[in-house]
Amino acid sequence: MFDTLDSRRPRVAVASVRGRATLPETAAHELETVADVSYLATEQALTRTEAAAAFAEAEVVAFTPKVAPPVDEALLEDLSKLRGIAIYATGYDFLDLDLLDKYGVALSHLPEYSTTSVAEHALGMLLSLSRRIHLGNDRCRELVPMETSLRGFELAGRTLGIVGFGRIGSTLGQLGQALGMQVIAADPRRDRVEAAGVQHLPFNDVLQQADVVAVLCSAEHVCEPILGTAEIARMRPGAVLVNTSRPHLVDEEAVATAIRAGRLRGYAVDDAVFDPQKYGDLLTEGRIVQTGHSAWWSDEVLERGGAMWAEHIRRLALGSPIDVVSAAPLPDGAGSGNER
Repeated sequence: MFDTLDSRRPRVAVASVRGRATLPETAAHELETVADVSYLATEQALTRTEAAAAFAEAEVVAFTPKVAPPVDEALLEDLSKLRGIAIYATGYDFLDLDLLDKYGVALSHLPEYSTTSVAEHALGMLLSLSRRIHLGNDRCRELVPMETSLRGFELAGRTLGIVGFGRIGSTLGQLGQALGMQVIAADPRRDRVEAAGVQHLPFNDVLQQADVVAVLCSAEHVCEPILGTAEIARMRPGAVLVNTSRPHLVDEEAVATAIRAGRLRGYAVDDAVFDPQKYGDLLTEGRIVQTGHSAWWSDEVLERGGAMWAEHIRRLALGSPIDVVSAAPLPDGAGSGNER
């Protein structure tokens, strides 16, 4: 439940599974020195009605993706004082930036808190596909038939194609180079690819030349897959595909069809989107690996993430936000409401 503090300062509402305990004690105290903070601990995503009641007086709200309410026009109409949202996440495609801009609500996210963990996880998924480590474990435990093949391939000397060469993509590129892989990349910003000493190529060329394609680009609020039947058909026969971005960026039916046809060797995705009834053969064979959106989940991320989130919330409350992705300007002055 909410426990409201001083009502004379900027009002902030924070919602997460653990409530105040999500923030380190020192960081929570620093936030509470500048704002009237309310905390909500919940295991479930907030409904629109719950969010409207919980955030009614807040000028700044903060929530994790797990408990995020549907931030639609009806909710924003109810939250007349809202001027800023801080999310405990790097990706923000579950929010409509155009709608936030329309209502003058700034959005702050955490672009760097999980970079290393996600890049290392992508490498782990790649190693699972190339060395079939997951199947070795399953076979030893008699979870798959003993005749299940554990034959893999070496990464050294192979070409790693990275789609999206931002913080995570460039970190994975370094890891791939350390393993002796040639790294190529497709990214709208050619300058940052070449600054890292990596060859920049058009998207289709990356698909055609890479033995391993890693999807590490950001997703829009509503978007079509960037890898569908046509794009997957351009990939090298026997290539593997790794996706630690959003699962909907890859057409699941197209990738399953390509694996069954022997064109692709395997697919790893950091989510759980494949129906075990429909794709049970590929899951049992280990051709599809799912990691249930756990790439970010590490001791280090939890330690620094809570502190970084608290600072982003504090800066929003003070009217000097950081890592803002929405174009909506904040009103001048700490605590000034945005009445509509």
